[in-house]
Amino acid sequence: MIAIRELRADRLRIPFRRPFPTATGMWLERETWVLRLVDADGRIGLGEAVLDADAGDVADTILAALIREAVTDATTDGLPSRGALELHGAAGRALNAALESARTDLERDGPPPVLMPDNYGVGVNATLPSLGPDAVAEASRQAIESGFATLKVKAGAERETEVLVERVAAIRRAVGPDVRLRLDVNGAWDAATAEDRLEAIARFGIEYVEQPLPALDVEGLATLRRRVRVPMAADEAVTSVAAARELVEADAVDALVVKPVRVGGASAAGEIADLAARRGVPVIVSTLFETGIGIAAALSIAAVLPEVDRGGGDGPDHGLATAGLLEHDLLAASLLVEDGRMFAPLGPGSGGLGVALEERALDRFRVDAVGVAG
Repeated sequence: MIAIRELRADRLRIPFRRPFPTATGMWLERETWVLRLVDADGRIGLGEAVLDADAGDVADTILAALIREAVTDATTDGLPSRGALELHGAAGRALNAALESARTDLERDGPPPVLMPDNYGVGVNATLPSLGPDAVAEASRQAIESGFATLKVKAGAERETEVLVERVAAIRRAVGPDVRLRLDVNGAWDAATAEDRLEAIARFGIEYVEQPLPALDVEGLATLRRRVRVPMAADEAVTSVAAARELVEADAVDALVVKPVRVGGASAAGEIADLAARRGVPVIVSTLFETGIGIAAALSIAAVLPEVDRGGGDGPDHGLATAGLLEHDLLAASLLVEDGRMFAPLGPGSGGLGVALEERALDRFRVDAVGVAG
């Protein structure tokens, strides 16, 4: 057990390099909390807490209040438990994820061995925004030329099925049949639209479609899975261990997309991966457009997932190569991505996550601070 000297928290607002369109709206900036857990020797562990874009003002207010309380109580009453934070819903789970990350960063000597620069790394997909056929085809070509073997394409905003077919066909023409292709719909379709559109694109060899229906419609997702030839993955529906269990037990999914900051951190993500593996369902680790700190925490989780037999070949690529969408990743040395695989950069000041904070970037994007700033 580490002795805590203090907990610091900084609220940041970081612009996207360019607007990033999805089915649910346009991302222009990312608001996030960066936590620094300081032990008795002055060593610092890093964590990051963010919420879904549609979490709302109430969740934002709860998260800020929980963080302020945690900072105040850290040296006297200790850090809040996962169980206590779970009572506060999404905000509590986000804070728990950040605290678990910070503790891991302090307690471990380095990241999992597979993440060392001279090792195998973790496979990651390229994420492409909702663009027209020509633009998305060119972006796909560039991603493949950069070494990615899996493309995740934002979809769901198309008004007509033919528009989606044109986009997917353009990607396939650009990259060929062997590249793994995922669609992320962000829950934008109803059941009839989903069935029509998925049947229309099934011939293009889709690895899976992510959250085609609204998150709460588990029964509808299970029905859709039985009716179409495209595999199903849940994302927004995976809000907790209990939600993941419901999806798996309902036979609603072929894969689970798990965002550690959404479900409560490494411990919750591990429980989800274990229960899914028992049913032969793989887990893809992803993020909520966090900075390099949150991505490093998610990467360390992806590196130790249980293996699921998928009929040979490597496990699924993870949705972690997104730090470049923001103006800065907050890291002194960025996470390494080579030939579609991600590694920890290590270097001076890095701990269990394998990354170090860029203090000047923290100063640049800070909009609020709790505890000792700087």
